[in-house]
Amino acid sequence: MPNSQELNTQEQNDPSLPKPAGSASESSNSIDDVPRVYGALKCYFYTPKRGDIWGAFCILFDGTTGDVMDNVFWVTRSLTGSSIDVSTHWKSLNKLIPQMGTYEKVLGGKLSALLFDIFSSGVRIELCRSADSSEQLKDISGEIRNGFERATHCFLEFKMAFERMSAQDLANAGVLTKDGALAESETVKTQAAEKSFAGTLINCVPVIDPVHGKPVSELKPDDMVEVKIQGGVGAGDMIHKYLTSTNQDAVFPVERVERSDTEKTYVFLKINDELKGLITSTKDLRLRVLDFKGQKKTSITINPDNVILFGVMVAAFVVIALVVRFLLF
Repeated sequence: MPNSQELNTQEQNDPSLPKPAGSASESSNSIDDVPRVYGALKCYFYTPKRGDIWGAFCILFDGTTGDVMDNVFWVTRSLTGSSIDVSTHWKSLNKLIPQMGTYEKVLGGKLSALLFDIFSSGVRIELCRSADSSEQLKDISGEIRNGFERATHCFLEFKMAFERMSAQDLANAGVLTKDGALAESETVKTQAAEKSFAGTLINCVPVIDPVHGKPVSELKPDDMVEVKIQGGVGAGDMIHKYLTSTNQDAVFPVERVERSDTEKTYVFLKINDELKGLITSTKDLRLRVLDFKGQKKTSITINPDNVILFGVMVAAFVVIALVVRFLLF
């Protein structure tokens, strides 16, 4: 009859018996021993026919938990930068996306919320686990595009790519520390060091002057245009608060005027060496233009027909006066 020590030996060697908790076989299959995989979903979309919506996003996420680690989403109606190449490395792409143009706040909030309803955490995990992500990426692109088209009522062209990376890749990029924790403090420091307003465009609303204003089609560089800057967002809020506190009007010189094929006119204003203002006009409106002394600079145009009519009226008045004088005297 085997003793207790022999029974223990048989139990340990018998594969049919369940292993106790904390055994070597269980720990070898622990989730902590599985290498973490991370992914970045990159997308560029636009309206090819009407050309009035451009957008891009780059979502960096944990492929094990589905948690979003970083997200850059941008949509604009006035493309001033270059189009986005989704094959670009995700970190470089995050710097290029905000340079597309003036951010459309209402539309952006609507589309970004819709994006995360479709690209949920479960979908993110499945995308990272998939050995061949091409078919799944095609399905994800189609669902997001259909949702965006219903929200914008526009036909959209989509370009999407998926980039997979390891924890070491993110550690080299400064997103993770060596132990896999988020390098939040380092990221904040890096963003603060790299923060610059260079190339920033501030959406400006022109002041209309139907009587004495200058038409948009006649604006020239160095014309001083009076505008209104709406506060509440980024650099525009900073300028708005400064002008309000100093009791100054927002009057800036025209840097250049561009006209597009979609009958839109883009007027770029120079606020300072880094900040630029942008006026988007679809009609030839008369804008309030001031001279360098801050006085209204009116636009006076002389119509030849009016000159002739005025001359005829003066001549007629002279003839009538002569006739009356001859008859009375």
